[in-house]
Amino acid sequence: MHLPFRPFQADFKARIACGNDEEEDEDEDDVAGQPKRFIQIPRQKYIPVSKSELLDAIAMSMFDTPEDARQFLDVSSCLDSVLHAEQKGILEEMRADYSFFTAFATRKDGDAYEDDTLCRVAIATRFQRALMGLLKDAQFEELSTKDLMLVSALNTDYLLTLPISVDWKKASQSNAIIFRRGYTTEKQKGLLLAEKLDYIQSRLLQRIIFVISKPLAKVASWMFETIESSDSTQQIKDLANKMKHRFLDVSDFQRSYIHEDKNWGDKLQVGSESVQELPIWVAAQRAIAHYEAFLSSNGPRGRLLRKFLTWTGLAAPAPETQFELENDNNATDPYLRPILLSRISLGDIWKPAAERWYGNDIWEALRTSVSILFSQSILQEAAFQELMLLYIKEMNEKDVSAESGVGLQLKIYKSIPIPDLPVIFPYKKLYFRIIDSVRLDVATLLGLLAYIINYKFEDIRSSPSAILFDAIAITALIVFAIRVVLGYKQTSDRYQLLVNKTLYEKTEASGFGSVHFLLDASEQQKFKEAILAYAILLRANNSQMNCRQRIGDECERFVYNMFKQQVDMPVDKALETLLRLGLATETYANGSTSLQAIPCPKACQALKERWNTFLV
Repeated sequence: MHLPFRPFQADFKARIACGNDEEEDEDEDDVAGQPKRFIQIPRQKYIPVSKSELLDAIAMSMFDTPEDARQFLDVSSCLDSVLHAEQKGILEEMRADYSFFTAFATRKDGDAYEDDTLCRVAIATRFQRALMGLLKDAQFEELSTKDLMLVSALNTDYLLTLPISVDWKKASQSNAIIFRRGYTTEKQKGLLLAEKLDYIQSRLLQRIIFVISKPLAKVASWMFETIESSDSTQQIKDLANKMKHRFLDVSDFQRSYIHEDKNWGDKLQVGSESVQELPIWVAAQRAIAHYEAFLSSNGPRGRLLRKFLTWTGLAAPAPETQFELENDNNATDPYLRPILLSRISLGDIWKPAAERWYGNDIWEALRTSVSILFSQSILQEAAFQELMLLYIKEMNEKDVSAESGVGLQLKIYKSIPIPDLPVIFPYKKLYFRIIDSVRLDVATLLGLLAYIINYKFEDIRSSPSAILFDAIAITALIVFAIRVVLGYKQTSDRYQLLVNKTLYEKTEASGFGSVHFLLDASEQQKFKEAILAYAILLRANNSQMNCRQRIGDECERFVYNMFKQQVDMPVDKALETLLRLGLATETYANGSTSLQAIPCPKACQALKERWNTFLV
């Protein structure tokens, strides 16, 4: 098998440095004058670097002569071919299983399959386990408790969050489950005039409610104290306490998951034995309860009432979500530290003006507000880099069970803002934002009040023409009601259009295309893990390395130094690939383990022999 030499780029480091500088300069120019906040996320096992860039960096920095680099690139080319051939076999098996699902779902004579239930379940289980293997190799992980806590926390501070409520009953019936890989940031640039005006109105509405709630808080406190200190019956006291605790204990369900099931994300990690042994629908049933605990929300009027009761003292404020990264918080080496993602909300954009208002500098505050309102701005929010949704589509055949896997839907999305996570669920309904709900409700009430005040019914006997005026007034009322209904519907349609546009733009793959995506992603991830670990072992000058952790540290340090990316190197999986393909040896002596890379010529020959087995 002849593999042409692919020369490494001599100016690779200069290109990388220049690219990083340009990106940093662009970011600095974009957000100049805008305050930023940061959230911490743990390092990911996914290596967010392309294969070509990784190979160029290794060839440029780890080898002294072009001949050594050429031999290494020959090994990398052979490794790439072998891994691709292995993935091709997996693809054909999964294609056959998926074709069975599709054929059954499109048949009208579903009764003919009643005797094949066991066969369907076996095929579904095989397909799902293969899918879980791809998710593991591509470093997709199930949404953890910390991810859901992050969604819940950021949802309170992101004005552009899509107003969505998930139908948890249908989500549970469809066995919906979500996996994610990597984090990124989502930006919106522009004048953002409508968003800025909405934010001002929202803040004004909150201020009005807060002012109204203050005297009511004193009244409510006085009422509870009076009831408790009076000689009222025990039933009245119990009723008062029940009303009080009804609002105080709203978050108990969520807190129970935080404290009692803190390690849930670890128990259901992709690739763990518990997940490999259980079908996806069993894991989904366990996961959906956690989704509901953190992502459930009330409608706009319910949220408005909750804020009002919080400010009056009748309800406890929502508990602040604490994020504690268990690893490397105080690491001295930058490649071991958690990743920081910057975020810029509308509150951050208006912060300079707010500070001047609080400083009683009215003229300067007005000038700053006008400047912010009519200047280009950036909204930036943390996002999931890639999300995969699996669920069972509703089928009409009563004999089709979830275990059969018929109707299995696969969808992959990219760059979904963390607060907008509910948008990808299959069964959801839209809610109005609080500000839109208040606008429509106030306009409706004012219009109805004006109609009642202005219109006066007259006695038909005293004025024969009164019946004509009554008909005109009733017609006007009907027209007003139609306009109100159309106003609500127009707002709802605007939300639905926003959801459809978001899903269309963010969809990476669907159906069996998701399997193709996962195969490619897992192949690239396995290649990058293996070739990086192999290069680190080669750089040890053929000396044996007796610590896997040291290999992982060297890989992480290299990726950070060359690409400024912080990764948690899955060294065990990388070494498993190297040992399986004969690119490294592992020896045990005196209770210790020694690892050594096979020289490039021998490694290339071993891979060619492996390749020949696919041709038999």
